[in-house]
Amino acid sequence: MTKILSVLILIILFSCNKVTETENEINSVQAVLNFYNGECLKSKGFEKGLGVDNQYYEIEISKSELLNLSTDKLKSHSANIAYLFYSNLKSEKSNYDEIKVKRNLSNGESQSFKYSDKELNEIEKLQPKINEINEYIKTNNYEKLATQFPDSIKVEQKTISELLTSLQSKYGKIGKTQFQGFQFEDSNNFGKIIITREALVFEKITASMNLIFNRETKKLISVEFP
Repeated sequence: MTKILSVLILIILFSCNKVTETENEINSVQAVLNFYNGECLKSKGFEKGLGVDNQYYEIEISKSELLNLSTDKLKSHSANIAYLFYSNLKSEKSNYDEIKVKRNLSNGESQSFKYSDKELNEIEKLQPKINEINEYIKTNNYEKLATQFPDSIKVEQKTISELLTSLQSKYGKIGKTQFQGFQFEDSNNFGKIIITREALVFEKITASMNLIFNRETKKLISVEFP
């Protein structure tokens, strides 16, 4: 493997409110903070070497209560941080080839992830379908929900209805849903898949829901309540 020598130019700032950057970048970071609270450091720059010219923006977030309480979902939350930043850049999305995320927990654990602009754009294009499926779930439109699955997966309207009716009889009506990130994975039966994480807000509790899509066809292949 060819080793790429990189030259890094970093602008590191120790406050999310003191940055020389565009209004869209400021608003994008604020969208992350509105969701996760906590404290953040941010940097931007490029990596250059052997034909590679990679513009990136990095967000490092600490002291987030949500992240500290959701240690089993940190990978998808890290993706959500990158997506929140990217999706709020508006016309400036093409300014960065990569969004990096570093999250620090109160127990000292720290982990870094990176997401290409192509991956984040892929999720952005999937959002209308995610919103459509969420609306079918909220309005109990199980007939339409059943049509979101490919013909190769036999999902009956009755099965969906029984599951969601049972949940609502126990926890109350569904008020809203909230996108909480994604993961790209490989599966044995469906090849490459996208797992999107949702918070499903019932009257009595907030539950987790996974919408799983075939990455190639973008067809819904599973709805899970882990």
